[in-house]
Amino acid sequence: MGLFDFINRAFPPPRPQQVEDSSAPKLPSPHTSVAASADIVMARHTQNPPPSYQEVTATKLWKVDLWFGSNPDLLREAIPHVKLITGWQAHLELSTTDIVGLMREGLYVSQENVIVQESCLTLRPCPLEHQTYYHDRHFALTGPSWKGNLMVTTLSYPIATNFRVEHLAADKVVRSYASDVSKTQCWVYSFLINKPEVNAN
Repeated sequence: MGLFDFINRAFPPPRPQQVEDSSAPKLPSPHTSVAASADIVMARHTQNPPPSYQEVTATKLWKVDLWFGSNPDLLREAIPHVKLITGWQAHLELSTTDIVGLMREGLYVSQENVIVQESCLTLRPCPLEHQTYYHDRHFALTGPSWKGNLMVTTLSYPIATNFRVEHLAADKVVRSYASDVSKTQCWVYSFLINKPEVNAN
C-alpha cells in the first residue's frame, strides 16, 4: 500500500518535439574542402563545449520526511495529537537522488524494505513521568532508489515490539515534505494535516 502519492503534474513527462529544429547541425556537403570542414567542426566545439566530468556525474540529493500518528481520528482534531500510552508516533526520513521518479510512482514501504541487522529497540527516560520510559523502535530501510530510517515512539513495550512497517498508512500522515538538501527551505512537496492552505506540490 502506498503511504502517499505525489501528483504527476508536478513533473509531467516530456513531449516529443513536433517541429524539426532548423538550427540542428548539418553535415558539410561533399564539395566542402577539408580545411573548411575542420573550421566547421572547431566552431561547433567552441560554441558548445562538452560538459565537465563533474557536471555529468554530479547528482542532487533530496530528502523526504513524513510524520505519522497511530490514530487518524486524533490527527483530525483541531489540534492533532497522539496518545503514546495506547498508541505510537513515527518519523520516516528518506534520501533519494530520483525525486522525479518517486513523485511519479509514489512511495511504497513494507517489511521487505527493512534491514533487519541494522534495526533495534532503545529506551530513554520520559521527563514528564517518573520511572517511565519512551520505547523507540528504529528501522533501517532501503528501496529501489532510496534509503532511510524510521523511528517509532511509544510508552508501551508491547506496542513497540509488535509494530510493523505495514502499520504506516496514508491516513496516518500528519505532516510531510520533500526538500532539496543543497538549498535552504527549498521544498517540492509540503503537507500539514491541519493547515491545508499551506499544502503545496
